[in-house]
Amino acid sequence: MAEIQLLQVEKKFGEVHAVKPMDLTVHDGEFVVLLGPSGCGKTTTLRMISGLETTTSGTILLNGRDVTWAHPSERDIAFVFQFFALYSHMTARQNIAFPLQAQGESKETVNQRVAEVSRLLQIEHILDARPGALSGGDQQRVALARALVRRPAAFLMDEPLGALDADFRETMRAEIKRLHIDNQATTVYVTHDQIEAMAMGDRIVVMSAAAVQQVGTPTEIYHDPASLFVARFIGSPGMNLVTGRYHGGQVHLPDCGAYTVPPQWIAPLNTAFGDDGDVILGFRPEAAQVTPQGALSATVYASDLHGSYTMLHLELCDQTIVHVRSSRQSSHPIGTAVQFDLDPAMVRFFDPATEAAIVPEVRA
Repeated sequence: MAEIQLLQVEKKFGEVHAVKPMDLTVHDGEFVVLLGPSGCGKTTTLRMISGLETTTSGTILLNGRDVTWAHPSERDIAFVFQFFALYSHMTARQNIAFPLQAQGESKETVNQRVAEVSRLLQIEHILDARPGALSGGDQQRVALARALVRRPAAFLMDEPLGALDADFRETMRAEIKRLHIDNQATTVYVTHDQIEAMAMGDRIVVMSAAAVQQVGTPTEIYHDPASLFVARFIGSPGMNLVTGRYHGGQVHLPDCGAYTVPPQWIAPLNTAFGDDGDVILGFRPEAAQVTPQGALSATVYASDLHGSYTMLHLELCDQTIVHVRSSRQSSHPIGTAVQFDLDPAMVRFFDPATEAAIVPEVRA
């Protein structure tokens, strides 16, 4: 397959940055997801890799070969679009075969590869239908088959599930991941759906405002966000973020208690703030445990049953709402006062001035 390298790749439209200079290596056989809100530069990055968009500066390497200015047809990359981009006047079979025919492959080779990829995606029964007669899920399978049939060096996918219903998206998500594992195909996948990114990516590139915010595995991105943006954007709901005053080894939250800082955080916080300064305390909903002896106090604002657990929405301090997971059987009426503690291994701290994460000396 292929290794893709972006070296200080940048894209500007006039004076406006679509993508600020970025470095990224997608390793051979890796599934990398570009994740971020609309307008953050992820699709532009994908289009520069494919050659559909020119770079303003920087270098793009494919297996060590400079393809920065190479025509898309010279890059050996398959692109799967959000809206399928199938030829409406052709049958599914003809759509799948088209890239091979354009390359001048023999009829025997074309028929053999179309049959192979059709079996893989279980679409033999729709090969003679035209796109207009197919469901959204079947159209997407045909689009994937058209990309797979070429056996390219890499696959680029631009929100390929965005036009599908929720049930189809979940099914196709599993199919795309299975295809990736079976074929060990280098894949760069664009989405704004962080659940999709967490489920599919070997690594995630979080983007915002035309810049890379963080690159890491789903576990790293979720548990150790590098900035407030990543903390808020990743997770459903995102990380709880509460501003307090750091002093004497504690984060003091006016009118709702003080959180004793775990030992591995004392030196980094002292370095960042001295012994007195504002800090943002971050924690995921599952890091909190409602208990009668909890160090922090709050009032139940709302409560949602999510099947296997209850999500409590708690009003903390100065009307900050935090989200806390509780057991399915828990009963906390709205307006009830509760106490909760935090798992010391799962708390994180951020500098409110820079919005960057504080890094502990030793991970708990």
